[in-house]
Amino acid sequence: MIQTQLQEIILYVRDLDAARGFYSDLLGFPVVYESDWFVSFKTAPNVHLSCNGRREDYTLRGTGGRGTLVEFRVSDVDAVHAALERMGVQFEFAPEDKPWGLRACATRDPEGYPVWISTPVAPA
Repeated sequence: MIQTQLQEIILYVRDLDAARGFYSDLLGFPVVYESDWFVSFKTAPNVHLSCNGRREDYTLRGTGGRGTLVEFRVSDVDAVHAALERMGVQFEFAPEDKPWGLRACATRDPEGYPVWISTPVAPA
């Protein structure tokens, strides 16, 4: 098996401003690079989530929110959920314990990509 570390995930989006607002302004990830068609957020040491808003790239590679799930681990999913809910974020489900050892809640970004926020717990 190759030794590797996840470096970056790129989401292809139709509305780069909406993506920037969601990931930076709402979730609080700092922008580490930005151009007129691309923005990259630091989500952890040496890990970036980026959004590509170039129309031709979206046409070739975009999924309209299908086929990808983004998950962020936090120390207290209930506190993060409450803070985001106060900011007006709508959730598909509130924090709940999953049998595979996570307490998680889910929302969607402006492009429709599922975004889970989770905290590890003892498996059921």
